Amino acid sequence: MSRARLYLHLAALLAPLAAAGLWGALMFGIYGGFPSTQFLLFGGIGVLSAQIAALLGWRGLDRRAREGRDAWVVGFGMAAITHVLFGVLGDVWLIAAAGGWHEAIGSGGVTSAVIQVLFFVAMSLFALGAITFPVTALMAHWIAVLRRRELADVDT
Repeated sequence: MSRARLYLHLAALLAPLAAAGLWGALMFGIYGGFPSTQFLLFGGIGVLSAQIAALLGWRGLDRRAREGRDAWVVGFGMAAITHVLFGVLGDVWLIAAAGGWHEAIGSGGVTSAVIQVLFFVAMSLFALGAITFPVTALMAHWIAVLRRRELADVDT
């Protein structure tokens, strides 16, 4: 595995945990302590979402590195995929935790499920998540530069 790809997946592991940890630190006064259950839940959903986005984004990062182009657009796409996946996976978790579709959605149908997904997407964006777009873009650019150097070392 390339070092650039390893760093990409390491960032996809650590960044959501850092965001969940920072959110937990901000909620410290409200909960009277660190909300470890919420940290694990939202951090775990964030890590899974970010890892899937990293898997989906690697080909674009690699291609841009090979072409010598900036990869910030790929980073924005990876951030968007992560937040949408957070919404979908958050809703899946809610449905599973509630005991199934009928208990979680009721008679609202697909429209209620879409609203729940949108709620989780908004929650991930507003709970410190908006900063992930520029940070992920910068990280993607850095990963592409690192990958470009790896490819240059192989060619020499």
